Amino acid sequence: MPINNFVAATAPLDEPARVLARDIAVADDRFVINYFRLSHDNRLLFGGGESYGYRFPADIAAKVRKPMVEIFPHLADTPIDYAWGGTLAITMKRLPYLARLAPNILSASGYSGHGVGTATHAGMLMARAVECQCDGFVALAAIPTAPFPGGARLRTPLLALAMTWYSLRDRLGIW
Repeated sequence: MPINNFVAATAPLDEPARVLARDIAVADDRFVINYFRLSHDNRLLFGGGESYGYRFPADIAAKVRKPMVEIFPHLADTPIDYAWGGTLAITMKRLPYLARLAPNILSASGYSGHGVGTATHAGMLMARAVECQCDGFVALAAIPTAPFPGGARLRTPLLALAMTWYSLRDRLGIW
């Protein structure tokens, strides 16, 4: 299922320690996560705000600014120098999809917004599977995947409905 995620980079901050006291990356525990870190030139790199389907908002910076200011209200007037987004593959179980499509064809996808670490791990498992050390690949490939309910016609509206529900749960603090 496609989901668009957006990132913005502020202008360099005068007081970066008011945002993060240490050089770490942070993600919250919401279903629709916000994540952020400081760049080496003291910009806040903030990921947040999502849309569903294949359309991007007209103003990505404004889309990201809203959750950013909820966490960092003192940055409300800080300029955003750069903003961008991309379409991610989200699986129903939010677990990656690994498969052996043919004896010599392996596939890995559906990292559900966790591609940096998960794709690296999947690549390692695929490399080991090519070397016939395939326990990890086989274990992940064995996770059952059901077709999306409603098929292609209902995929986008049901995805938007489900993500709206989980976003509402995040805002209400319902786990």
